[in-house]
Amino acid sequence: MAAMPMPNAVNRLRAVALASFGLALLACRDPVGTCACTEEFRIFMVTVVDDTGAPVADVALTRTHLRTGAVIEPTWLGMSVPGTYVVADDGQRDVFSSGGDALRVRGERGGAVFVADFVFAVPEPCRCHVERLAGPDTVVMSAGT
Repeated sequence: MAAMPMPNAVNRLRAVALASFGLALLACRDPVGTCACTEEFRIFMVTVVDDTGAPVADVALTRTHLRTGAVIEPTWLGMSVPGTYVVADDGQRDVFSSGGDALRVRGERGGAVFVADFVFAVPEPCRCHVERLAGPDTVVMSAGT
């Protein structure tokens, strides 16, 4: 007895799964083929609030790489929710070591300030994405800091 062909929906699902897997492999930057990087672009944000918990707009951020002393800027400048700011993103894969590097973020608006420390790494061997190892999701900016 001959094998019955699979229904069309199953064939389409199999084709989509294989194509998705193939696209994920194409995103890999490793020439020897041991890594399969995803196509996502990771962005790490911090929310800045005042003493009442309200989001703070128009904060000037300085991001200092503590190992090198370099001031770095994120590569992603898209729109965000008011009071949220990009701390680091995948465009900075070459900035961070695989073991992790501290990044000090200082925000200022008028007389109010905040300082927060983060740790970011880009793990070996693939170095596909920046990962946040430590650091707050939200900081409070107050005039007394």
